[in-house]
Amino acid sequence: MSILDKRHNTVAFASLALLAALPSVQGNTSGEDLSELSLEELANVPVVESAKKNQKLFDTPAGAIVFNEEEIQSLPVDSLPELLRYAPGVNIVRATNGVWGLSIRGINSRFLGRAQFTVDDQNLYGNAFGGLYGAQHDLSMDDIASVEVVYGPGGGLWGANSANGQINVILKSALETEGTVLRTQVGTEQSSVSGRVGWAIGDKSAIRVSAKSMHRTASESDFVDDTWDTYRLGVQFDTRPSSADLFTISAEAYKSDLGYTRDGADPSQGTYWIDQGAEIHQGFNAQTKWLRQIDAENGFTIRSWAGYTEMRAPYGDFDFSIVGVEGKARMSINDKQRLVFRTSVAVDNIEFYESSSVQFKSDYEPHTTYASSSAEYSIDLTESLQASIGLTAQYDTYSEETELLPSLKLVKRLEKDSRLWLSISESTRSVPNGMDDLSNFVFFGAPMETITIPTPYGNVPISTQFVTAQTADDIENEHLDAYEIGYRTRISNTSDFVLNVFYYEYRNLIGSLDGGVFPVFTGAIPYLEISSTISNFAHGHSSGFEATYSTQINKKIDANISYSYLADSYTPILAPGTTLADSPLQFSDLQVLDNGVPNHIASAWIFAQLNDDWRLDLGFRASSSFTNSLYKQSSIFQSDIRLSWNPRENTRLSLVGRNLLDPKTDESMLRHNFGYGTEQARELSLELRLEF
Repeated sequence: MSILDKRHNTVAFASLALLAALPSVQGNTSGEDLSELSLEELANVPVVESAKKNQKLFDTPAGAIVFNEEEIQSLPVDSLPELLRYAPGVNIVRATNGVWGLSIRGINSRFLGRAQFTVDDQNLYGNAFGGLYGAQHDLSMDDIASVEVVYGPGGGLWGANSANGQINVILKSALETEGTVLRTQVGTEQSSVSGRVGWAIGDKSAIRVSAKSMHRTASESDFVDDTWDTYRLGVQFDTRPSSADLFTISAEAYKSDLGYTRDGADPSQGTYWIDQGAEIHQGFNAQTKWLRQIDAENGFTIRSWAGYTEMRAPYGDFDFSIVGVEGKARMSINDKQRLVFRTSVAVDNIEFYESSSVQFKSDYEPHTTYASSSAEYSIDLTESLQASIGLTAQYDTYSEETELLPSLKLVKRLEKDSRLWLSISESTRSVPNGMDDLSNFVFFGAPMETITIPTPYGNVPISTQFVTAQTADDIENEHLDAYEIGYRTRISNTSDFVLNVFYYEYRNLIGSLDGGVFPVFTGAIPYLEISSTISNFAHGHSSGFEATYSTQINKKIDANISYSYLADSYTPILAPGTTLADSPLQFSDLQVLDNGVPNHIASAWIFAQLNDDWRLDLGFRASSSFTNSLYKQSSIFQSDIRLSWNPRENTRLSLVGRNLLDPKTDESMLRHNFGYGTEQARELSLELRLEF
């Protein structure tokens, strides 16, 4: 069997997500004046990170979509990744039950993502590998106030590693979650129970405690057992010592136990096997935040955080801890000019553990300090034209590189209900610690047709091949230049249309370079080693658009339709004297990069209030097929449904169906997922939600 015939991805580790995003109180989907909102309301309006100022979503100079609380509760989904399937331009791959890939505008990878994912300002990607781990995004949907998707790179707005976009989850404050909520679900594939208890402490403070437990059975597969269990416990305290101040303390602990199957290998023996084990994540996060909101244009936030995660998986083990502090200030110079400042410092510690197939450099530096500062200046050039210029400077002791990331945005008010915006920005994606410290990684072994190698001691038959990876010493950060233009219009009081068009230029993308093929006789069983080097292997460009139309058909029916198109192309970085025909591993990784996400993605949802007690929520999602050297992904057309009965205001009983149009959906192709993928089954569940 050739290595290109095996359904595996070539090796690479994840992105280093250095710092959290730059949230401030700045978005509002309604037409109300933000200066009239209370502090609690200002702290929980939908955040529009791209704006960096208090303004309506309609006026932000970037493509963005916000799922509000009603949509989060109504869509027939039970997790954040499933919710994001209904965002235009977002590609979600569920390789196995707890292994997700998230991409915005292309390049989907478990360990090489280019979209930031934050919850209440805190980045969920670990600095070791930067993947989207299931335990960390398995939040209770009842605690979420809004979910925002911002398209395009952060550039000068929120720093490095927010290359292709930003997912920002805003949790409800304890001040608005008094009482008790209990939700339980029993289904053919998944069962869960979650609850929240909140109570007031005097007139100005509140606290809530929330918990969730979920069990998901194995997906459709011949031999992979990816049964997934998660547990989560969180507490949040909010107090308002004055009308201008809001102080928050929050903490959570979590554990995820996911069945995981991959190829194991032992080079010292020349043996390989199917390793069926568990991928276990457990840890905690804690955060304190002080928000002073003087008025709609002036205020500051001081935030500190700490976190610890340990991961035990068949492909590698590590312990990761981090502490950090961040300050942000927003000020209005005058009626036409505004400034936003941010500075942050974080220190992490990563400890890697070796195995028979993974070795790290003996002199790797476990401690890394990150420092980042940014500023954005906005000015109203005319009554209808606004400009903003941003710059972020970021430095880390690991790479000893300083990145300067500029951005320029213009937004033009064409008429009362139409906006046109233009953006030019730059972003980077840092080389993660786990990749740069990699000494040797055997990421699979496979049988092959027996060959005979002549040696001084006679002919030696070889029938096993190993694929290994090392990291280049001169690997550089990835870079992205982005150009975007967008148009928003309010067609009527009940209908909106949004169109975003973009063009990206990628430089120094990270992937596999061929390192040669040679026999190894040192083990008990001789084998053929196919060596690769992780380095900057390609440049590229992509272009496309997202279009969304939302409307209220009548007082009882709302609808949303979206479509996105992506075209991308990548060219190899070749060593002198070599061609792509001489580099099968680089060719394979390039093909997976170039054909690893669908070109067409569409979704639609319809919310219908049938009568006072019954509601029907329908979701449809589709994506086109694609083929690369490792995998053929069929086109997907699926439907989700929720039929709800509300006999009382505080009681909802729902029948939820997922993946209804096909008994099995194979979407397991995920770049740099070291395990085997599975197929997702059709699901039915009964859900009860009580609030009292």
